[in-house]
Amino acid sequence: MQAEPAVPTPQRVRAAGTALEAAGIYLMANPVADAGLLHRYHETAQQLIELLVQLRETRLAIVVISGASALVEHLARNGADREAALAVCRRLTLQGMGRIEQSGRHRPATGAQRPAMVRTATVH
Repeated sequence: MQAEPAVPTPQRVRAAGTALEAAGIYLMANPVADAGLLHRYHETAQQLIELLVQLRETRLAIVVISGASALVEHLARNGADREAALAVCRRLTLQGMGRIEQSGRHRPATGAQRPAMVRTATVH
């Protein structure tokens, strides 16, 4: 049985952001992270990404994915379990971007579309 996604209340978003920030600070202070710590960091990032996607804050979710990946890559270069770090980076990208992609598929169609920007050029 799959749990219902958390409702993105302002308090939940703040708590998830704070948790990710605290986890990042802890990992920077202890760069020799094992697979368990890296997995927990990944789960914390995914919680925040999920909330942001529900709020349709996809750009911010992408920033979280890239920032979390950058931190994990830094840890991999500084003593963390390399294989686990690479796996976490892969999962951050695949799962995080997958959530963003899915959210775009489930949007209800709207009648109004953005006008396309048309540029013209003259050749002399």
